[in-house]
Amino acid sequence: MNVAAGHGSAPGFVVCGDNPLVYQLARELDDRFPDALVTVVLPHLDCTFLPQLQQLEGVRILSAARLDEATLRAAGIEHARALALLDQADVDNFHAALRAQELNPQIRLVIRMFNTGLGFRVRKLFADCVVLSISEMAAPSFIAAALGERTLDYLRLGDRTLYVASAGDPAPERVVCGLSDGPEPDGITLRPRSAPTDRVLALAARVPYSPGTPRRWLSLARYLVRHELIRLLLGLLGLIAVGCCVLVGIGNGWGTAVYETMLDAAGAAAPEPDKQPLFKALQLLITFTGLAMTPVITALVVGGVLRAQLAASGSPDPARYENHVVVAGLGNVGMRVMEQLSDLGVRVVGLDVDENARGIVLANTLGVPVVIGQATWEDTLRAAGVPRARALVLVTSNDAVNLEAAMLGQSYRDDLRVVLRLSDDDLAERVQRSLTDKVVVRSVFQLSAEGFAAAMAERRVIATLSVNHSTLMVAEVPVEHGSALAGKQIDAVVLPEHTRVIALQRELGAELQWRPAPETTLAQGNQPVVVTTRTGLQELLARSAGSSEGGATAVAAAPV
Repeated sequence: MNVAAGHGSAPGFVVCGDNPLVYQLARELDDRFPDALVTVVLPHLDCTFLPQLQQLEGVRILSAARLDEATLRAAGIEHARALALLDQADVDNFHAALRAQELNPQIRLVIRMFNTGLGFRVRKLFADCVVLSISEMAAPSFIAAALGERTLDYLRLGDRTLYVASAGDPAPERVVCGLSDGPEPDGITLRPRSAPTDRVLALAARVPYSPGTPRRWLSLARYLVRHELIRLLLGLLGLIAVGCCVLVGIGNGWGTAVYETMLDAAGAAAPEPDKQPLFKALQLLITFTGLAMTPVITALVVGGVLRAQLAASGSPDPARYENHVVVAGLGNVGMRVMEQLSDLGVRVVGLDVDENARGIVLANTLGVPVVIGQATWEDTLRAAGVPRARALVLVTSNDAVNLEAAMLGQSYRDDLRVVLRLSDDDLAERVQRSLTDKVVVRSVFQLSAEGFAAAMAERRVIATLSVNHSTLMVAEVPVEHGSALAGKQIDAVVLPEHTRVIALQRELGAELQWRPAPETTLAQGNQPVVVTTRTGLQELLARSAGSSEGGATAVAAAPV
């Protein structure tokens, strides 16, 4: 074990992992808690972000190949306030969390897991644990950038999406409460749903897209006009028609001219040496034009068969979509973006070079059409309908592909919104400055660092939602033995200007009951899921706590 840098006494936070999120989270904690020591445990000292870590004054760096008991003790886990496990291996993170809890039963555990289903269940084994997915945390920012400025932020909670929008945009039954600016320290106030406000907080369920059937003839006409092969075929037919008219003009009757033209176009022309030179030239032109039509007609027939198969299977043709969002790269982040857009009722087309990509199965479940091909290929982007899309979201794991596809997408329309993912934060900032305001660059690790920091610092908080310069928190408040909330209706949890209940978990690990009835009675072990200000959270935690500190409590964490 090597100590690369360090100072301070007892560590306040421990961060373990081997990816850029480690640096982003350490920097966030160092900025927010300058008096607390942040200990970073790396598996090796040749990571690219090590020089940046070494520049942080309140950070101590350790190196160890395994997160065994000796490593955790050296990191000061026995007296730490919170531990973040940021490796991509879900099982390894779970194993390290078990070791940490044995050494410090009161420690706050923040575990990164892509498999949030597994994370939702393993929380039962820990006293204070939250499970986060960086792909689900980063997806809202990609969505907000793709859809524009009207919607401010999104947050995935279980199988629902919580979002901030302009008043009047969401359906009334989706609105949780109104939002208005408030006094410090919260900076925001929750208002009744009927109160006049500029912004509202809404909870969306999945809304499957249905393309509808009105004006099919108009849609078909637009498709025929825009199809390049059809335009080419019409041009070739026009040349043949001109040749037929010229034949009439040099003395042939209409019947003879049409007969000669059709034979020549079919490739059945016979030499006629006695004919005049103009006739011979026209014969050659019509014959070669007819030969050129053969592959065009073949391509149109094959495409028509494929479209018929798609229609028979119920899958729409993405090439005929308009005003949709194309998501290129159906990995961890891409499938979350696709899922949340579907929840919001936005038409989506998926794109990936791998037909076995992780998000393909989810796309089939959601009814989202998927185009298989490289995002840097022009025919692939056209097949996904990018020239008529409202936005192109590029979240492949290859920075070079994302950059090239972004520039290709911009070549179709200047007003096309392009959102691309880059893993290098410095590169992301420089690219953002170089491109137009219709191109937005995002770093997944930078986006998720704030959420991880909030989860480590605030007990019971499972997610945060930004509204202008203020922050709303989503928390689960366990009703402990002897709690003042036990036996009360769920309305007792609602603090008019600070708290709203959006779901109820009957017991740890149970399914979430969304929008519970106000007369629902709370019992010991229930855990209301609330959206709250910091002031509201402090009051709720005081009221939910038991009369004694003896009982162990557990924090449930909906996927974030």
